[in-house]
Amino acid sequence: MGAPVKKSTRNSRRPRRGRSASPVRSYAEYTKRLAAEAKSVVIDADPENWLDLGHVPSEVEVKIIGQTCAGIAGGSIAAAGRCFVQASNHARVTAYEHAHIEAFDDSTVDARGKSHIVGTDNARIRAEDSAIVFAHSHCHVQANGQALIAATDTTTVRIDGEAHVRVSGGVRIIGPGRPANVETHPISRLARHLNF
Repeated sequence: MGAPVKKSTRNSRRPRRGRSASPVRSYAEYTKRLAAEAKSVVIDADPENWLDLGHVPSEVEVKIIGQTCAGIAGGSIAAAGRCFVQASNHARVTAYEHAHIEAFDDSTVDARGKSHIVGTDNARIRAEDSAIVFAHSHCHVQANGQALIAATDTTTVRIDGEAHVRVSGGVRIIGPGRPANVETHPISRLARHLNF
């Protein structure tokens, strides 16, 4: 027959390098990963459990997926799936797929896919692909691709590409986008256009 099989001297219980850990399901698991100095954390929690993540440390990559509901008060995260995130205090969120983001207090959102964004209080939003944005109260929106934007209350909208923009009085439109893509509506009708 053949030669005997040599047993590995490597401990098979240790995870291999590069292998990602399983998603965390609770705030307690999230803080344990941070305490263990994890460089990357994926959160996929029950939508019934609100996770207040506070300020996310800059050296950690955090991604929220599934139907997780969370708040972030600084730092940056990525949001995908059908999750819901409230961002405040200069937080940065990159939204993909069908993520729903509410941005406040100088937060920055990079909206892609079919994400839905509500921005207020000086939020900065860059929308592309088929993102949908409702912006008010001094927001700054850069609209690219086929994004759909509704804006009120002294919001500034920069149109690049084929974005469709619906505005009320007081909104400032800038950029090389086509004026044909801009419609004026009363404030009361704007949210209905976005199905919020």
